[in-house]
Amino acid sequence: MNTNASMIDRFFAVILDFLTFLGLASGIAMLTFSFSEIDTEVEEAVLSRNQLIKLLIVMVVTYFVLDVLLVRIFATTPGKLALNCDVDFHRGNSMIYCILRSFFKVICLFTVIPAIFSYLSGSSNVDSQTYHDRIAKTNVTNTTRMPRFVGVLIVLVSIALLVFFIVNHHNVLGLNIKLGLSDFKIFKF
Repeated sequence: MNTNASMIDRFFAVILDFLTFLGLASGIAMLTFSFSEIDTEVEEAVLSRNQLIKLLIVMVVTYFVLDVLLVRIFATTPGKLALNCDVDFHRGNSMIYCILRSFFKVICLFTVIPAIFSYLSGSSNVDSQTYHDRIAKTNVTNTTRMPRFVGVLIVLVSIALLVFFIVNHHNVLGLNIKLGLSDFKIFKF
């Protein structure tokens, strides 16, 4: 029998999902930087406010699209899979419910105050349902149908991609980080 996942597991799954999707969005951004005509300008300049907003939009849209597709196809996300959680749909796993769930999840996560209220209400709820779960009639359970190592592998690769992006493009992002990692061969093109 499936039991509901604890809010602590769900909290850490959201953090892992955020890092995973941020890493994948960073990979998309690196492809955009390397295949665009601004590639030569990017090496010397810091991104403008408009370019940073576009980068943020790419990251939010990537989060939304990947959340919809992964929940629709696998009924889980990499963070949930790494923590052995799964999404159960009470009305069936249709695309409209996945879009609804992910849309309200993205709104809650990227506007921090609703996320806090959503997770607090989920903690006090018997079914551990947050706002986006109630809207889409879903539950997050503590069992999954896929091997756990797949989620851990996806999360680790995505975080490595994120670190690679930050090390190679920290000057473009306006970050003044002196880690000395760019001296290693693995971070050079």
